[in-house]
This record gives sequence, structure tokens and C-alpha cells, in this order.
Amino acid sequence: MPDRSRCHAALVTGANGFIGSHLVEGLLSKNYKVRCLVRKTSDLRWLEGLDVQIVRGDYQDANSLAAAVQDCDYIYHIAGAVKAIKPADFYRANTEATVSLAQSAIKVNPGLKRFLFSSSQAAIGPSPCLDKPKCELDECQPVSDYGRSKLLAERELLRLSDRLPLTIIRPPSVYGPRDTEIFMYFQWISRGLALLPGVRKRYAHLIYVKDLVRGMVQAAESEETIGKTYFLSEDKAYSWQEISDLIAASLGKRPLRLPVPLTFARFSAILSEAGATLSRKPTLFTRQKVSEMSKRYWTVSSESARNDFGFACEYDLAKGIEETARWYKEHGWL
Repeated sequence: MPDRSRCHAALVTGANGFIGSHLVEGLLSKNYKVRCLVRKTSDLRWLEGLDVQIVRGDYQDANSLAAAVQDCDYIYHIAGAVKAIKPADFYRANTEATVSLAQSAIKVNPGLKRFLFSSSQAAIGPSPCLDKPKCELDECQPVSDYGRSKLLAERELLRLSDRLPLTIIRPPSVYGPRDTEIFMYFQWISRGLALLPGVRKRYAHLIYVKDLVRGMVQAAESEETIGKTYFLSEDKAYSWQEISDLIAASLGKRPLRLPVPLTFARFSAILSEAGATLSRKPTLFTRQKVSEMSKRYWTVSSESARNDFGFACEYDLAKGIEETARWYKEHGWL
């Protein structure tokens, strides 16, 4: 086991999740001492066998937050809610919890080097056309409570930035091993069906999870990024047809392309929401999610990240999809 007695210490919230677990691995590879803040009921399978300190806590428990943030050089706040039964749950998990963590850091850790907040492209909203990807200076126009809750968290953190060394990252759609969201799309294509949102072409920027976490660490370690917000993504925007074709190629499939009318998607979302209400289990497929899907251009520019700390993706979509598909197969998901 390497000697980390003189290394930087990092706290990762949401460390047991898709992005968080990859970030933990990235930090360990750089010889960081890593502390993981997780809930008492969290599934820790992606952290098994890793040399990390587990802290069980709750964002409404000031004592557990204080124990988590104390003596850390870096805080990576990855935890949050991407689905909820009611809108208030987004604001509780994404806004209030974020502010509580930041206030605790200010109170008990005055030597903190960086508080990196993982926000979302949803906080700024879609772009007007393919030739005008969103940049950090554009007006924020979120179209969902998820996006609005992330934006509100950003604004609350910026109010604390005179006492908090803050950097905000807004990832676009993230994919890679362990992801359960895009995995459903892999499943459909594996069964021979490529579902496309709407009848018109829609474009999005994406990022492979390993590129994202590497960029997060670069941003946190850079002195140029304090008080700033960044998009991290691959430079090229892809249509959903291109995305589905690359997934199909990685699986050796020739699926039937089926454009799904948005009216049908909205009706299906109503049924999905009703099921979530009855089961008391939140669903990702809601009318607000369909509203997001209906926008044609979810595109962003990573130029500021490239200029300020030299960020560049090492994975294009074809390479990332191939590695993701291989992981799904090797772990029996497909």
C-alpha cells in the first residue's frame, strides 16, 4: 500500500455512484488520500477493495458533515438527485444539501484549497442552434426542476465564494462503465430497436466518464479556476442517429430505427409518473425529462476549460462507446 502520509486529502460526496466511484479511482491513482461521504443505506459495491475512508453521514446532520469536511484539502461534491417523486425533492437534494456542505466547509475547514461542485448542463439549458453551443457567459434558461435546482445551488455557492474557493463544473450527458441510464439504450439496441427522440434530428455533446473526472481534478488543482464555471465535453456534437449507430456497431447489431413521437413520449411519461407515485420510487422518465428531450440542441463549448487549464478529451464517442460496451458484456449486463 503506498504511503500517503504527505499527500493531499480529498472528500468525494456521492463516491459510491457512477461518476463518484470513477473520481475516487482517479484520485487514488494520483496518490490522494480519499474520504467518501455516503448515506447509511448506500450501496458500496464500486468502492469495495479501494483504500478509502468511508464516512456515513446525512446532509441534515451538521456533525456528520463537519466530520466529513474536516482536514480535507479538496472537496468534490458529486452527490445529487437526478430523479425525484416531487419537485421539492430536487431542491432538497441538489440545492439545500449543497449549501449545507459548503457552509460546513467554511466553518470547520478554513484551509480548504478547493470546493468543486458538479452541477449540470441542465442548469443553463439547451442552445438555440447547432452553430451556437452554450458557453459559460450565456444566460441560464433551465427547462426542468432538476436544472433549476442545480442553477440555484450554483448561485447560492457563488454568494459564499468570498469565503469558499469554488469551482463549478457543468457536465453534459456522461456515459461509461457502471452507468445505468445510457445502459437502458444499450439494452434496447441489443434487442434490435434504436429509439430516437422525435422525428427531427437532435444533437448533444457528451463526455466519457474518465475524461470528466480527469478534467474535474485538473480544474480543482488549477489556480486559474477559482470562482469560475466550466463545461467539460468532447468537442464534437453527435446526433442521436450517430449515437445509436455507434452503440449498434459496438454490439454487432443492426437495429431498427424507430423515431418516437414526442406526444407518445409525453403520454408514456404520464404513466411512468403515476407508477412512481404509487410505488413511492422516483422515475427518470417524466414529462420534464421529455421536455428536455424535445429540445434539438444540447450543445456546449469547452473552450474556457481548454484555455484555462488545458482540458482535452482523450476519448471520442466511438472509443468511449466501445469501452463501455465491453464493460457491460464482461460484467454480464448485456
